[in-house]
Amino acid sequence: MTDKASRTCFVIMPFRPEYHYFYLYLKKHIEEHHGVICKRGDADVLTIPILDKIRQYISEADVLIADCSGRNPNVFYELGMAHAAGKKVILITHDPIDKAPVDIRHYEFIPYELDNDKEFFALIDKALRAVFVDRYEDLFEKAKVVFADFKGRIATQAIMATKDDFIDSIVSAEQFGRLPSLDNESALREFLLPKIVANKNEPTVIKDMGRWYEEEISRADGA
Repeated sequence: MTDKASRTCFVIMPFRPEYHYFYLYLKKHIEEHHGVICKRGDADVLTIPILDKIRQYISEADVLIADCSGRNPNVFYELGMAHAAGKKVILITHDPIDKAPVDIRHYEFIPYELDNDKEFFALIDKALRAVFVDRYEDLFEKAKVVFADFKGRIATQAIMATKDDFIDSIVSAEQFGRLPSLDNESALREFLLPKIVANKNEPTVIKDMGRWYEEEISRADGA
């Protein structure tokens, strides 16, 4: 599982002025709501040829978004590179779906209209969560272990949260950069407990979590 800071999304789209502000809008949403860094082929000035730079970005990206509007040859070339590299790609388009080339028409596209951003971003959010589902499921499994430890050590009436509620709380924490390093086991355990407890706002459960945290600190100090 990759650490949050290293997750990147490479956006493939034509390098035309009319796409620039759409890219900035898309980038802002994804970075703020998913904690995923967005890049585009012309984003950085590097001392290597543009194709080598794009190849590097594709290789390093966790997910790609390809805007297939206008059947741009460069977009489809980069899309072919991404598919050849086995990368996860989210396809978007401003055109009617039946205008897409036959070779990729069987893939699922997310259509967009500039005056209907809410529906578009809802679909983008759903697609990105599907891409990173393994990451969230890994955290959920870790959180279940923490919850079992909590219940085993403290006589508590805590109730375990559902997976969907847990993931929602993780996504919310990521928006504000609050997810600790996955290599810091102690900090991660302390972070996960309130995310996996459904009734964490009940006074008795708050006290129980406080006792668990005190024991965690004592165990860490004694290690």
